Amino acid sequence: MDQLTAEYSRLLWAAVVLLAYLALCGRIWLRQRRQAVSDAPLADCILVGWASQGGAAQQLAEQLQHPLQAAGYQVHCAALHRLSHEQLQASRTLLFVVSTYGEGQPPEHARMFLHALPARLDLSHSNIQVLGLGDRRYPLFCQFARQLEQALLERGAQLAWPLLTVDSLHPQDIAAWHASLTQRFSLTFSDTFATPDAFSATLVERICLNPDSTSPSLFLLRFSVHDARWQAGDTLRLRPFNNPQLAVREYSIANACGETLELIVRQAGQCSGWLCQTLAAGEQIVFQVCAKPDFYAVPDAPAILIGAGSGLAGLRGHLQARPAGSHNWLVFGERCPDTDRVLAEEAENWLMGGHLQYLNLAFSRDPQQPAYVQDCLHTHQARLLEWLDNGAVIYLCGSLQGMGRSVESLLAELLGVRGFKALKQQGRYRADLY
Repeated sequence: MDQLTAEYSRLLWAAVVLLAYLALCGRIWLRQRRQAVSDAPLADCILVGWASQGGAAQQLAEQLQHPLQAAGYQVHCAALHRLSHEQLQASRTLLFVVSTYGEGQPPEHARMFLHALPARLDLSHSNIQVLGLGDRRYPLFCQFARQLEQALLERGAQLAWPLLTVDSLHPQDIAAWHASLTQRFSLTFSDTFATPDAFSATLVERICLNPDSTSPSLFLLRFSVHDARWQAGDTLRLRPFNNPQLAVREYSIANACGETLELIVRQAGQCSGWLCQTLAAGEQIVFQVCAKPDFYAVPDAPAILIGAGSGLAGLRGHLQARPAGSHNWLVFGERCPDTDRVLAEEAENWLMGGHLQYLNLAFSRDPQQPAYVQDCLHTHQARLLEWLDNGAVIYLCGSLQGMGRSVESLLAELLGVRGFKALKQQGRYRADLY
């Protein structure tokens, strides 16, 4: 009897093991099947590709799915770097929504897209339409959209509609794009294209940070807010005088999320002039939070924060949000050491309290030792390499022209082109350049 019981037990366990094995095989097969389906060519789908630096292009592309699907079309929407060459070649209808920032630069995630397009990629059966998002203040307005359209045409694609552009998210430009899509696909647009939530903020205080400087004035603006939420690294969008007919402007949020919102603004144009001079205490601004996931913090990793001028705003938000006991190094540049030591007391307090392990300042018009932030990094390259070896993340905020390009060139020199590329791929180089 005991022998029969033991034999039965062995058979039972064998059956359990076999079933578990079959279940595991089934799960692996289903996963591979789903992956194969997701990677399969989308010949009968409208392919919507986006390239977004601040989130607007992604939002417009993803929201386009709803009216297309309501009209009976199949739609596949993805970031450019997620689209395979097979999908591009198989799809008959290609729609793109792409941003350009700085001096004609593509968004970070799409930087290698055009370089990776095979010259022999056959798109002769494809009809394309490109929407470019940009800012006409820059000379190479919507440059990446133009480059993308040209690259696709060179590979045989047919132009279904001439390139359309949007200046600073102007509603009339977006409406013209909607009209082209309505005419082409018989769409009905609804509130799915609503803009992000709008918030109001009341000006409480405005402080000139460089009152004796010969440089353009730099101001710290402090607002009271309710219900608005953001993460360190985010920006806000607003229109001068809250006028919906004027072009939108974008500013880095200079503090961690709370009941107060702060900006650091250089007085240089219409919108900054309104904020820095015309707007009175007690008056309100209407704004939208612009998510910047490519500039978010990497938890538990040491932070090397690099910036100049009003770029201090994005770095300050990160520093305020960094936890106690974190390792932080700030490299900041301005013009004159006598008049442009902005928020010096705050930075010194962080240094004395241990929130900053290192603080390096560079002044381009220092009569004794003129220097830029890239010069500081070169001087302290041993520390830079040591911090990177220990897993540090670089956060770079400020002007693309000059500082941004110079810092990137130095990093490529110190790390090698492959090393710098690997740093980006690991998400350890995070930039908000404008």
